[in-house]
Amino acid sequence: MRISLVRNSARAAVFFCILPCAIPATASHDQDVAQVASRAAQGIDAARQELEALAGNGDTLAEHYLGLLYLSGRGEPRSDQRAIEWLGRAARKGHVESAHDLAVIYERASGELKDPVQALRWYRYAAGQGYAPSQTNLGHMLAEGIGTAADLGEARKWLELAAVQDEPHGEYLLGMLYLDGRGVEKNLAEAARLMKSAADHGDRDAQYRLALLYGNGLGIAKDDRQALDWLRKSAEQKHQVAEYLLGVVYARGLYGVARDDKVAVDWMRRSARQGYAEAQYALGIMYSEGRGVPKDAEEAYGWLALAAKNGHAAAKAAIDAVRARRSAAEFALPPSSSPETSPK
Repeated sequence: MRISLVRNSARAAVFFCILPCAIPATASHDQDVAQVASRAAQGIDAARQELEALAGNGDTLAEHYLGLLYLSGRGEPRSDQRAIEWLGRAARKGHVESAHDLAVIYERASGELKDPVQALRWYRYAAGQGYAPSQTNLGHMLAEGIGTAADLGEARKWLELAAVQDEPHGEYLLGMLYLDGRGVEKNLAEAARLMKSAADHGDRDAQYRLALLYGNGLGIAKDDRQALDWLRKSAEQKHQVAEYLLGVVYARGLYGVARDDKVAVDWMRRSARQGYAEAQYALGIMYSEGRGVPKDAEEAYGWLALAAKNGHAAAKAAIDAVRARRSAAEFALPPSSSPETSPK
């Protein structure tokens, strides 16, 4: 049972899920506790009570699993605070995955629970034990100066350790350092190599970036078909910018595909529903022009207004113009009521 951290390139987001028995059982006791936790996650009350009893008696693995149940809201009412309590108990006894999961909560929680300093502390502990996901997240926080002063040299060290273990997002983040020349000499070929490895391992951010590298021939031979394939793989994993760009590909007939406005609208809508302002604006324009969808002024206005709310400058200008026209129309007097033609 583990936390799965899913990243979103446009806005960071974390989804927690329970994967029963994902921790390798090293003894019959561990297997038994994992099975109890799995049944508790399925809502079996007797299993939940047994897990709570084990955790209450100080069983480290039970504490870990109980924390995950509270984190996921499966088998227990969802509560980040209670998750922190139980994961913290296990982490303080040296349970590495609990330390990582605890750090994830502290890094990504909202409100009073958010604590980047504690996140760094627990990531650093788990990273020091060789846990690749913590090495990746620690590298990210150090590179971006989250909870501490930015330190690209140390960030690179941790990301390299994660990449050696084939941790996909660690490979991606290290690739971005080489791509941008941050903390290392810029090296497009090495960036492309790392992106390809991360993309092959399923990282959607790397798949998106690799598509751009293939499309522009940066660090790798230009290949429109490969660009399209990797862009599609990323979009299918709900990468909102990849969804939008795939819509652009179909709207313009790029990368050798036939222009198809209906398919373009479908991908634009997926991205727009995730809150990507550029897709919301594009979808508004397509409704306004009747491209791939029936022409619909109300739908167009709604998507443009949403894009404007999310900071899209062109959408805001369009909405302001519409509102100005509506305001002028409201104040205009009909000819029969104008002062020149009104009856005396």
